[in-house]
Amino acid sequence: MLPTAHDELCKNVFAIDPAIRFAGVINKMGKLLAGGMRDGLSPLESVKDMNKLYIEMALRAAMRQEFDKEFGPTIYSFSEREKIKIATFPMKQGNFLLISMERGKPHDKIISRILELVR
Repeated sequence: MLPTAHDELCKNVFAIDPAIRFAGVINKMGKLLAGGMRDGLSPLESVKDMNKLYIEMALRAAMRQEFDKEFGPTIYSFSEREKIKIATFPMKQGNFLLISMERGKPHDKIISRILELVR
């Protein structure tokens, strides 16, 4: 099977920094279209919980769109948790790039580089 543009995007995201644990493209329904965990790393959550996380991220992104008229479109969304940092980046056709990274790593340069890729 030939790599898709989404596969290439995820590959390019992983190349940005080794602190990136996960890079995946999800659709507006929360289905993973491409990407996954960095080779050699295990997810912190179960497969069942990963699927719930994708759905939650898609739902949150859709809810943020309700305020586009007032605030402008979302550029990215970021969450820092106790064990991990998570960011979502809106893409064309209603898809989202979802990434997670190690918590101890500064995220500003990583996010700037990802924004260059998704724009």
